[in-house]
Amino acid sequence: MKWGVLWGFFRKEIVALVRSPVLMVAILIMPVVQMILLSGAITFQADNLRLVMKSAPNDFVAERIYDHAIGSGFFVDAGVDANREPVEAVQSGAADVAIVMPDDGLTRGLGRGNAEIQILIDSMNILKAHSIEAYLRAIIARTVMDTTQSFGVAPIDFHVRVLFNPQMNTKFFMVPSMVAILVFLSLLILISVSIAKEKETGTMETLMAAPISKYDIVMGKVVPYVVVSFVVMLLIVVVGMLAFRVPFVGSQLMFLLSFLVFCVPACGIGVWLATYTHTQQQAMLGLIIVAFMSLMLSGAIISTENMPIVLRWISYINPLSHYAYLVRNIMLKGPDWVYFARHAAAMMGAGVVIWGIALRRFRTTL
Repeated sequence: MKWGVLWGFFRKEIVALVRSPVLMVAILIMPVVQMILLSGAITFQADNLRLVMKSAPNDFVAERIYDHAIGSGFFVDAGVDANREPVEAVQSGAADVAIVMPDDGLTRGLGRGNAEIQILIDSMNILKAHSIEAYLRAIIARTVMDTTQSFGVAPIDFHVRVLFNPQMNTKFFMVPSMVAILVFLSLLILISVSIAKEKETGTMETLMAAPISKYDIVMGKVVPYVVVSFVVMLLIVVVGMLAFRVPFVGSQLMFLLSFLVFCVPACGIGVWLATYTHTQQQAMLGLIIVAFMSLMLSGAIISTENMPIVLRWISYINPLSHYAYLVRNIMLKGPDWVYFARHAAAMMGAGVVIWGIALRRFRTTL
C-alpha cells in the first residue's frame, strides 16, 4: 500500500464529502437526530396501563393492592363502570388488565390460608403482557407480605439487587445499541455508495487505468470513511451521555479498539456489497436489505435468545451483534478484557472471511 496514494484518496473523498451538503447532513447530523428520536421513542417499559379491579365491599387488602398499583406509576384507573364485567372490559380494549378478587374477599381468604386472585391480561402486546404480570406479581406479593403478619403468617423476605441499570432505564439499553447501529450504517452507506458512484460516473475506469493496485483503490475508499464514522460515533456517544444521562464507566482504549476491530468486517461488507452494484440506486437498495437483516439478527434491539436455532446461529456470526454487545458492556459495566477478546476474535474471524470474498470479487479490469 503506497501512503502517498492513500493520502491522495483521503483528500479526494473528504473534499467530495464536504462539497456535498446533503451528504454531510446525512452522515454527521442525521445519526445524532436518529439516536435522540429512536432512543427516546423506543422503550420496553410499559406504563399508563389501564387497570380495573373487581372486589368485595370493605376488602381492605384488595383495596391496598389497588392503591399500591395506581401509586406505582405503572397503572392508571381504567375508568370502567363498576358494574361492568372485568372480562368484557379487557376484551373491549377499555382495560389492559383486570384483577378479580374472591367473592367473599381477599382479606378473609388470607385469614383462611386459601386466598386466590385471578388476573386477566390483554396479551395482544406480548412485551406489555409480560410487564403487567411482573408488575402485579411484585405489587401483590409486597402488599400481602405487609399484611400477613396480622394473620400470623411469616412473610417472605426478598433481597433483590438490580445491577448496571438500577433505574431500569430503557435509554441505557437503547443508546449503546444506537451507537453500534449508526456506526454500521455510516460505514455501509459511505463505502458502498462511494464505490458505486465511481462506477456510475465512469471515474472507476480512470482509477483502474492508473498505476495503482486494487488494494490501493479499496483502502483509499475505506480509510477516509473510517475516520468520518469515528467522528460520527463520538458525536452519538457525547449526545447520548448529555441528553439521556447514559453513563460511560468502561475503558476508552477498549472502546476505541472495539470500533477499530468492528471496522474490519463492516468495511468488508460495504466493499462486498459494492461489487454487486453499478449505480448508487442499486447500492442503496442492497444496503437496505443487508442493513435490515443485520439489524434484526444482531440483538441490538430485539433479543435473539428466543429465536429459532438457525437464526440464533446466524446472529452468532453477525459482526454487528458482537459490536453491540461490546459497546453496551463497555459503557455500562466497565472493562473486561476476556469478554472483549472473545467478541473481538469473532468480529476479526468474520472480517477475514468477508474481506477475502470482497477482494476476490473486486476487479481492476473492465
